[in-house]
Amino acid sequence: MARRITKSNLRPVLNYGNKETCPICGGSGWEMYSAPAEIYGGKMAQFAKKCSKCGGKRDEDVSGIPFSECDITRFNFKAYSVSIDGIKKIALSLVDNFEKWQNAGKGLYLWSKTPGSGKTFLASCIARSLMLKYGLQVKFITCPDYLNHVGDSYKRERGERDKSEIFRSCQLLILDDLGSQISRDWQSQELFRLINKRMSEGLITFYTSNMAPENLNLDDRTINRIVKSSITIQMPEESIRLKKARDEQDKFLQDIIGI
Repeated sequence: MARRITKSNLRPVLNYGNKETCPICGGSGWEMYSAPAEIYGGKMAQFAKKCSKCGGKRDEDVSGIPFSECDITRFNFKAYSVSIDGIKKIALSLVDNFEKWQNAGKGLYLWSKTPGSGKTFLASCIARSLMLKYGLQVKFITCPDYLNHVGDSYKRERGERDKSEIFRSCQLLILDDLGSQISRDWQSQELFRLINKRMSEGLITFYTSNMAPENLNLDDRTINRIVKSSITIQMPEESIRLKKARDEQDKFLQDIIGI
């Protein structure tokens, strides 16, 4: 069963159980501190800085999250041309009240048709904040890579570890780019096995996709479980990644030639 988060087991940093792990940061490399945060309207919030004892020497980050420095305070909710205050409230609720989300068995389904809209980065920011705050076991993987792991497990020799099992049993999974998988019977069955097991055991999953859940090339039983176990959020249809790249180019030209 899923490890329930309560006030008694809430902790500010990771701890991998290593006896030689830094007593300040627990091996995460991050030391937690409190400061006013704009995202919380100037109220106090937790931040992470390089550990003052070990200098940020981290245990291996096995989460697979593709962004090395991300947490909920680093996501720019003001970067869009439209207000996403509703999405911001949901994101902060997940970080601040995770026990309620876990008890309800609810994760997130973030989607938009536009590449670079921030769905993967937002999922990663929320997940890393949860990892730091509660010591959760978090895993990130794209849907095609997960299916490749499963395919490899079919070929493994007897006694070899099934590398796909960790994604079915971790406390929080980010399944990125759902919908890009090739539609084959065994792939559909394996996605159902993953999603059904996590839902039945109360394990939280964040999905990202370029399509609404009802448009996924999956059978109804799988789609129904995705919808039941996650809150669907459509991100604005604009590329923040492209906007950031253009802003960086403009700044470079301004600094170099003054235009």
